Amino acid sequence: MQGSTQPDDTRAELYVRSLLPDGHTQQQAAVIDRLEGLSDADVLSDITVQVIGRQIPSTPAEARTELGLFALNRVSVFQEWAKRNDCTLEPAFRVRTVDSEISGEQYRALVFPVQLLAEYKGSELTCVTPHTAEGDTVTVSERLTMIEEEEELTLSPLERASATRAPTQSDSPVVDTVDEDSDPLRPE
Repeated sequence: MQGSTQPDDTRAELYVRSLLPDGHTQQQAAVIDRLEGLSDADVLSDITVQVIGRQIPSTPAEARTELGLFALNRVSVFQEWAKRNDCTLEPAFRVRTVDSEISGEQYRALVFPVQLLAEYKGSELTCVTPHTAEGDTVTVSERLTMIEEEEELTLSPLERASATRAPTQSDSPVVDTVDEDSDPLRPE
Protein backbone atom coordinates (compact mmCIF):
# COMPACT_ATOMS: atom_id res chain seq x y z
CA MET A 1 0.00 0.00 0.00
CA GLN A 2 2.98 2.30 0.24
CA GLY A 3 2.89 5.07 -2.32
CA SER A 4 -0.87 4.93 -2.96
CA THR A 5 -2.04 7.57 -5.39
CA GLN A 6 -5.59 7.81 -4.02
CA PRO A 7 -6.76 11.42 -3.58
CA ASP A 8 -7.16 12.77 -0.08
CA ASP A 9 -10.95 12.94 -0.42
CA THR A 10 -11.51 9.25 -1.22
CA ARG A 11 -13.78 7.91 1.48
CA ALA A 12 -16.12 5.07 2.27
CA GLU A 13 -19.44 4.70 4.04
CA LEU A 14 -20.23 1.27 5.44
CA TYR A 15 -23.86 0.56 6.21
CA VAL A 16 -24.36 -2.40 8.56
CA ARG A 17 -27.56 -4.01 9.76
CA SER A 18 -28.16 -4.12 13.48
CA LEU A 19 -29.12 -7.04 15.69
CA LEU A 20 -27.52 -9.85 13.71
CA PRO A 21 -26.34 -13.26 14.93
CA ASP A 22 -22.67 -13.49 15.99
CA GLY A 23 -21.40 -14.86 12.67
CA HIS A 24 -22.59 -11.76 10.83
CA THR A 25 -21.37 -9.44 13.57
CA GLN A 26 -17.88 -10.94 13.29
CA GLN A 27 -18.02 -10.56 9.50
CA GLN A 28 -18.98 -6.88 9.88
CA ALA A 29 -16.13 -6.35 12.38
CA ALA A 30 -13.67 -7.88 9.88
CA VAL A 31 -14.87 -5.48 7.17
CA ILE A 32 -14.49 -2.53 9.53
CA ASP A 33 -10.95 -3.69 10.38
CA ARG A 34 -10.08 -3.85 6.67
CA LEU A 35 -11.49 -0.35 6.09
CA GLU A 36 -9.50 0.98 9.04
CA GLY A 37 -6.38 -0.62 7.52
CA LEU A 38 -7.09 1.17 4.23
CA SER A 39 -7.51 4.43 6.14
CA ASP A 40 -4.25 3.87 8.07
CA ALA A 41 -2.49 3.22 4.74
CA ASP A 42 -3.89 6.51 3.37
CA VAL A 43 -5.87 4.72 0.67
CA LEU A 44 -9.07 6.15 2.18
CA SER A 45 -9.18 9.60 3.75
CA ASP A 46 -12.24 8.82 5.88
CA ILE A 47 -14.54 5.96 6.78
CA THR A 48 -18.00 6.18 8.30
CA VAL A 49 -20.03 3.31 9.72
CA GLN A 50 -23.80 3.75 9.77
CA VAL A 51 -25.96 1.22 11.64
CA ILE A 52 -29.29 0.60 9.92
CA GLY A 53 -32.21 -1.52 11.06
CA ARG A 54 -33.31 -4.61 9.17
CA GLN A 55 -35.83 -2.69 7.09
CA ILE A 56 -37.25 0.75 6.42
CA PRO A 57 -40.55 1.85 4.88
CA SER A 58 -40.32 1.72 1.09
CA THR A 59 -41.63 5.24 0.41
CA PRO A 60 -40.91 8.69 1.87
CA ALA A 61 -44.59 9.05 2.84
CA GLU A 62 -44.28 6.01 5.10
CA ALA A 63 -40.93 7.00 6.63
CA ARG A 64 -41.61 8.68 9.95
CA THR A 65 -38.10 9.36 11.20
CA GLU A 66 -35.14 11.37 10.00
CA LEU A 67 -33.05 8.22 9.86
CA GLY A 68 -35.70 6.53 7.70
CA LEU A 69 -35.72 9.46 5.27
CA PHE A 70 -31.91 9.55 5.25
CA ALA A 71 -31.76 5.82 4.48
CA LEU A 72 -34.36 6.11 1.70
CA ASN A 73 -32.43 9.00 0.20
CA ARG A 74 -29.21 6.99 0.20
CA VAL A 75 -30.95 4.00 -1.40
CA SER A 76 -32.37 6.27 -4.11
CA VAL A 77 -28.89 7.63 -4.87
CA PHE A 78 -27.41 4.12 -4.83
CA GLN A 79 -30.08 2.93 -7.28
CA GLU A 80 -29.34 5.86 -9.58
CA TRP A 81 -25.63 4.96 -9.51
CA ALA A 82 -26.51 1.33 -10.37
CA LYS A 83 -28.74 2.43 -13.25
CA ARG A 84 -25.97 4.65 -14.64
CA ASN A 85 -23.59 1.68 -14.58
CA ASP A 86 -25.99 -0.90 -16.06
CA CYS A 87 -25.97 -2.96 -12.89
CA THR A 88 -28.39 -3.76 -10.11
CA LEU A 89 -28.34 -3.67 -6.34
CA GLU A 90 -30.36 -6.86 -6.21
CA PRO A 91 -30.33 -9.12 -4.32
CA ALA A 92 -28.85 -6.69 -1.76
CA PHE A 93 -32.11 -4.73 -1.45
CA ARG A 94 -35.51 -6.37 -1.46
CA VAL A 95 -39.01 -5.00 -0.98
CA ARG A 96 -41.30 -7.18 1.07
CA THR A 97 -44.76 -6.96 2.61
CA VAL A 98 -44.82 -6.65 6.40
CA ASP A 99 -47.75 -7.25 8.74
CA SER A 100 -47.86 -4.61 11.47
CA GLU A 101 -48.49 -6.24 14.85
CA ILE A 102 -49.63 -2.90 16.26
CA SER A 103 -52.11 -1.71 13.60
CA GLY A 104 -52.85 -5.03 11.95
CA GLU A 105 -52.23 -3.39 8.56
CA GLN A 106 -49.76 -4.40 5.90
CA TYR A 107 -47.08 -2.15 4.49
CA ARG A 108 -44.17 -2.50 2.09
CA ALA A 109 -40.67 -2.35 3.56
CA LEU A 110 -37.24 -2.15 1.99
CA VAL A 111 -34.93 -4.78 3.52
CA PHE A 112 -31.32 -3.63 3.86
CA PRO A 113 -28.38 -5.90 3.08
CA VAL A 114 -26.28 -7.16 6.00
CA GLN A 115 -23.59 -4.74 4.85
CA LEU A 116 -23.23 -2.21 2.04
CA LEU A 117 -20.18 -0.20 1.03
CA ALA A 118 -20.50 3.17 -0.71
CA GLU A 119 -17.33 4.80 -2.03
CA TYR A 120 -16.87 8.49 -2.78
CA LYS A 121 -14.28 10.69 -4.45
CA GLY A 122 -15.18 14.18 -3.36
CA SER A 123 -18.93 14.50 -3.88
CA GLU A 124 -19.01 11.76 -6.55
CA LEU A 125 -20.36 8.32 -5.70
CA THR A 126 -17.90 5.96 -7.39
CA CYS A 127 -19.06 2.51 -6.29
CA VAL A 128 -21.81 0.75 -4.34
CA THR A 129 -21.26 -2.81 -3.19
CA PRO A 130 -22.76 -5.36 -3.28
CA HIS A 131 -23.90 -4.93 -6.87
CA THR A 132 -24.55 -7.26 -9.78
CA ALA A 133 -23.33 -6.58 -13.32
CA GLU A 134 -23.57 -8.94 -16.27
CA GLY A 135 -24.71 -11.75 -13.96
CA ASP A 136 -21.75 -11.44 -11.57
CA THR A 137 -22.27 -10.16 -8.03
CA VAL A 138 -19.44 -8.26 -6.36
CA THR A 139 -19.50 -8.65 -2.57
CA VAL A 140 -18.16 -6.15 -0.05
CA SER A 141 -15.26 -8.51 0.74
CA GLU A 142 -14.39 -8.84 -2.96
CA ARG A 143 -14.55 -5.07 -3.43
CA LEU A 144 -12.23 -4.50 -0.47
CA THR A 145 -9.74 -6.91 -2.04
CA MET A 146 -9.95 -4.88 -5.27
CA ILE A 147 -9.23 -1.67 -3.33
CA GLU A 148 -6.36 -3.30 -1.44
CA GLU A 149 -4.86 -4.47 -4.73
CA GLU A 150 -5.42 -0.99 -6.22
CA GLU A 151 -7.56 -2.24 -9.10
CA GLU A 152 -8.95 0.60 -11.19
CA LEU A 153 -12.72 1.04 -11.38
CA THR A 154 -14.34 0.95 -14.79
CA LEU A 155 -17.61 2.35 -13.43
CA SER A 156 -19.06 5.81 -13.99
CA PRO A 157 -19.31 8.03 -10.92
CA LEU A 158 -22.54 9.74 -9.95
CA GLU A 159 -21.88 13.44 -9.44
CA ARG A 160 -23.08 15.41 -6.43
CA ALA A 161 -24.10 12.26 -4.58
CA SER A 162 -22.28 12.95 -1.33
CA ALA A 163 -24.34 12.23 1.76
CA THR A 164 -24.98 14.58 4.57
CA ARG A 165 -24.35 12.89 7.87
CA ALA A 166 -27.08 10.68 9.27
CA PRO A 167 -29.36 12.38 11.77
CA THR A 168 -28.89 11.93 15.49
CA GLN A 169 -31.38 12.39 18.29
CA SER A 170 -30.04 15.87 18.97
CA ASP A 171 -30.64 17.06 15.41
CA SER A 172 -33.50 19.34 14.48
CA PRO A 173 -36.88 18.03 13.29
CA VAL A 174 -37.40 16.46 9.88
CA VAL A 175 -37.07 18.87 6.97
CA ASP A 176 -38.32 18.48 3.43
CA THR A 177 -34.87 18.13 1.90
CA VAL A 178 -32.87 15.26 3.35
CA ASP A 179 -29.80 15.68 1.15
CA GLU A 180 -29.49 18.79 -0.97
CA ASP A 181 -26.69 17.23 -3.07
CA SER A 182 -28.78 14.28 -4.21
CA ASP A 183 -31.62 13.83 -6.60
CA PRO A 184 -35.10 13.67 -5.09
CA LEU A 185 -36.46 10.34 -3.92
CA ARG A 186 -38.30 8.32 -6.49
CA PRO A 187 -40.80 5.72 -5.27
CA GLU A 188 -40.50 2.40 -7.05
